[in-house]
Amino acid sequence: MIAILFWSMSLSACIYALLLGGWEGRWTTLIIILASLATLLANHLMRSYWSHLFWVDTNLAVLAIDLVTFLAMYVIAAKSMRWWPIWVAAFQLNSVVAHVATTVDPAFSAIVYQGYEGMWAIPGQLVMIFGIYRDRLRKTHYDLA
Repeated sequence: MIAILFWSMSLSACIYALLLGGWEGRWTTLIIILASLATLLANHLMRSYWSHLFWVDTNLAVLAIDLVTFLAMYVIAAKSMRWWPIWVAAFQLNSVVAHVATTVDPAFSAIVYQGYEGMWAIPGQLVMIFGIYRDRLRKTHYDLA
């Protein structure tokens, strides 16, 4: 049920950003979709071929995906004049930090690790929606003035 809610929200957020988010929304959506698909593939491969390592130690494949995703979000934030890409990049950085916790403490709970690593996508997407909405509201306000 949680997966259905997550994917429904993600799909809705990405469609909204594609349609109304300007270049930042389109690039952020592309990155979110690519990172989600790459993470699904990496987790499927880990589960299928290395099940004994699945989320027990640092998931290096997902760490690499999250790090590349953060760097891409950082570039968008650096080039944008909007505030919300900075927040999206910051939430993505939290996902990267979750991986660091398992390298510092190898006994870190696998369930907590997997949940903490993935939970930052939700506030990042909510900030993206809210930021795009505010940008459009401000643009409409200035167009009327």
